[in-house]
Amino acid sequence: MFLMLCKKCFIQFSGSQQFRTLAAYSTTALDGNYAWVRQNKNPRLVLKKHAVPHLSNPHDVLIQVKAASVNPMDVRMIERYGETILSAYSKVKQLSQGPLSSCTANPLNETVSTSVLGRDFSGVVKSVGHLVTRFKPGDEVYGATDPAMEGSHSLYTVVPQHYISLKPGNLSHIESAALPYAALTFLSAVKMYTKCKGPITNQRVLVNGGAGGVGTFAIQYLKAMGCEVTVCVSETGYEVVKGLNPNYILDYKAKEFERELRQLAGFDVVFDLAGDETALKYVKPTGWFLAANSPLLKAADDWGLVCGSVQSSYMLTSKVTQALYNHGVHYSWIFFTPSAASLEEIKLLVEGNKVS
Repeated sequence: MFLMLCKKCFIQFSGSQQFRTLAAYSTTALDGNYAWVRQNKNPRLVLKKHAVPHLSNPHDVLIQVKAASVNPMDVRMIERYGETILSAYSKVKQLSQGPLSSCTANPLNETVSTSVLGRDFSGVVKSVGHLVTRFKPGDEVYGATDPAMEGSHSLYTVVPQHYISLKPGNLSHIESAALPYAALTFLSAVKMYTKCKGPITNQRVLVNGGAGGVGTFAIQYLKAMGCEVTVCVSETGYEVVKGLNPNYILDYKAKEFERELRQLAGFDVVFDLAGDETALKYVKPTGWFLAANSPLLKAADDWGLVCGSVQSSYMLTSKVTQALYNHGVHYSWIFFTPSAASLEEIKLLVEGNKVS
């Protein structure tokens, strides 16, 4: 099997000819190493033979990919979204780890641009670097690659050992590959919150935009932590989240939405996954508003690395100041962060039937 798509993602992007083509290859048996490769400035992917990545770092792990998913981030990166920041980040990692780092195979004086996309994967360890202690060939693992690295839409991928964990024993490779990127994005926000406020148990939480991958994981995780969970979705997302048993489901397109939200005011924390800050005024003082709509990557693409970063920093500072001054609320952006510890936490939740 070459590649399997997360069902939700495939449905979401089924209108794109690019991904109809991608899906057509999903169950094709291929010999050697093949990958979906992004070439030059062409916004289309090409299925072609690709060199098997090598273990250039002693902490690297070579994985035979059994399943991978397509995230919205992958779709946007086909058209070079985030290339300015990710290229700079990849160069910094390469300099810190050596010119043969697994981050990129490009020379240091060239623009770094990953040709193979894909974050999520589940697969089998084929070989390990000499400083790898947590895994051995034959282990079934899952994880997500760094966006600045060569991705998982390939028969083989190389990642550092601290990016992966043994996959949940009660899930198939296909099911496991649908979890990491979305779940790790949410858990990076949880870690930010717990460092400052303590455990997120028994809190009143609003998830704005709860029908996507991050949102559906968030609902299950928060319920497992004993939280009272309110979810904002559209009418089409209602059935998706209903089965996850949140305490309240609000249709953000309904006329009475703001009134219903106001009645539930006093949230300890809001996870804004939809880019709508309406709920900011309904967070209780000293509460947290965590937003997943950072403009950093696009700003750097539009304005360049320095100007885009300065513009984003100014915007964040402004939002932090206004939220604190007007509402007494802590405001922050959230980002995907690879983490073996978080993957192990996810594994335990899945095996304990807390998350499905």
